[in-house]
Amino acid sequence: MKKILFLLMIILVSLPSMSQGKKYQKGMLKAIELMNDAADPESSLQCVTTFEEFAQKYPDQWIPFYYASQILIIASLEESDPAKSDTLLVRAKKSLDKASELAPEESEIHVLKALYYIGMMSVDPATRGPEYFQDVTWELDRAKELGPENPRAAFLDGMMAMNLPDYMGGGPAAAKPIFLDAEKKFNEFQNNDPLWPSWGTDQVKEELEKLKDIEIEEKE
Repeated sequence: MKKILFLLMIILVSLPSMSQGKKYQKGMLKAIELMNDAADPESSLQCVTTFEEFAQKYPDQWIPFYYASQILIIASLEESDPAKSDTLLVRAKKSLDKASELAPEESEIHVLKALYYIGMMSVDPATRGPEYFQDVTWELDRAKELGPENPRAAFLDGMMAMNLPDYMGGGPAAAKPIFLDAEKKFNEFQNNDPLWPSWGTDQVKEELEKLKDIEIEEKE
C-alpha cells in the first residue's frame, strides 16, 4: 500500500510539468507553422515576438531563442538598408547568445552563428568581409565537428564555397559536390523532436538546379 501511495505522489507531482510540456510543444508547433507559412518578411518578423515570449516563459529551452534569432538574421539578409540590417542583427544576437549559453555544444546553434556572421558581412562586404570571414569558417567547422551529419552545416558550407572566387578554392564547380553531400545528408537526417530546425532542403534543391550543367572534376 505504501508503494502505491508513493507512486501516486510521484505521478501527482509530475502532472503540472507534463501539462506545461504539452502546452509548450503545442504553442511552439503553432508558432513554427506560422513562421513557415509567412508570405513576406513583415509577416515573418511578427513571429519573432511570439518566439521571444516563449523564450521568456521557458528560459531553459534553447529552441525559442534559436527561431527568434533565425528570423531576424534572414530578415537582415533580405534588407537593403544597411542601418536596418544592423538593427535586426543586434536584436538577433541577443537571442543567439542566450541559445548558445543554454546549448553551447549544439551543432545547429553554430550553424546559426555562421549565418549571423554572414549577415554581418553582407551589410558591408568590403569592410566587414575580412573582419568576419574567419568567424564564419570557424563556426561552420565547429558545427560539422559537433554534428557531422548536420545537413544545414553542409548547405551553408556549400553557399560559402559558391560565393568564394576560384582563386580561393570556390566557385560553382567547388560548390556542387558540397551541395550534393548536403542533399544526401538532408535525405538521411533523422530527429524525433518535432520542434527541430528543418530549413535548408528547398534551398539545396534550388542551388543544385542552378548547377545541373556544371561538371564535377574527379579527384585523382
